[in-house]
Amino acid sequence: MKGLLIAAGGTGGHVFPALAVGMAWQRLYPEVPLWWVGRPGAREESWVAPLGVPYAGVYSAGWQRQRPWRNLALLYKLPLGYFQLMGVFRRWPVGVVFTTGGYPGLLPGWMASWRHIPLVLLELNSTAGRTIRWLARRSQVVFSAFRELRGVPVGTKVVWSGVPVRFTEADRARYTPEAARQVLGFVPERPLILILGGSQGSSTLNRMVAEALRWWGKEPVSILWQVGSEAPAIPMAEAHIAVRPFITDMAAAYRAATVVVSRAGGSTLGELTWWGKAAVLVPSPYVAEDHQRRNAEYYQASGAALVVEEAEGGERLAERVLRLLQEPNRRYALETAMSLLSRPDAATQIAQTLYHLAYGG
Repeated sequence: MKGLLIAAGGTGGHVFPALAVGMAWQRLYPEVPLWWVGRPGAREESWVAPLGVPYAGVYSAGWQRQRPWRNLALLYKLPLGYFQLMGVFRRWPVGVVFTTGGYPGLLPGWMASWRHIPLVLLELNSTAGRTIRWLARRSQVVFSAFRELRGVPVGTKVVWSGVPVRFTEADRARYTPEAARQVLGFVPERPLILILGGSQGSSTLNRMVAEALRWWGKEPVSILWQVGSEAPAIPMAEAHIAVRPFITDMAAAYRAATVVVSRAGGSTLGELTWWGKAAVLVPSPYVAEDHQRRNAEYYQASGAALVVEEAEGGERLAERVLRLLQEPNRRYALETAMSLLSRPDAATQIAQTLYHLAYGG
């Protein structure tokens, strides 16, 4: 029986929206197979495990701009990945391929086109990344997290879907904000600052936050800080701080948060809209096409977020966050505008399109 092959790996920003689509597929079409391709032995295998679907590790590699000597890995990883994928497509009767971009999606997308299998893409940023640009002409449709998508070839079919999120209404109803803070180990009545640098963390953002603690530490606030693999040095502060390499219960974290400090990747922005959270965005200047700054500018222009650039430093970040904590009306305005950008049916819309492409109708 033909089924859906999802190709997504690398960062949580690529994996979690694909995971949401996979969950919608299983809910809508429980009898139809679902398979997943990611990197061998990588974190996405554990993230995908709750779906209970077959997982194939396939070697892939992207072009390293900062460390060009690492591009030698392309000489063996791409040919090896090609033969691994040949085995995947022989083993599984793939009827449609879905990818969120990133280099783990490039070979599966190309092979789908080569085998005349329908291909569906999801671009999570306002400017298309390399994989989406390269595959766009070979795809049946490119779903977009933003109303307007830059960088795709002329003639590409682009549909605004918003960001598929991994949460359900049951997650929203599971806790009150106070109960979520208590579950996470914080004082229930204190406002909470949630800091997200992405699934891999961000050393520069972590340094900004460490500096901001000099001001936040003087206030009656709690802080839940996702730092990634490298925990920064934390100065002594009065605030209740919990530092986590990776937050597993993001539903509790979002529910507990009064203000969120975050990078401006498309996946996280989609989750912020779903939860309707007031946010201060610190776009990374190190990503391709400077897409995080473009994303942040869109949200700021929509009245849904405040933006602090890295160059402005930790003091500016501390000041913007504290003002939001002190001004509930301003915070409520951001929350309302953020919620208006949400597309809660995104995962369902994409899953239905994938099914129709695989089976017709």
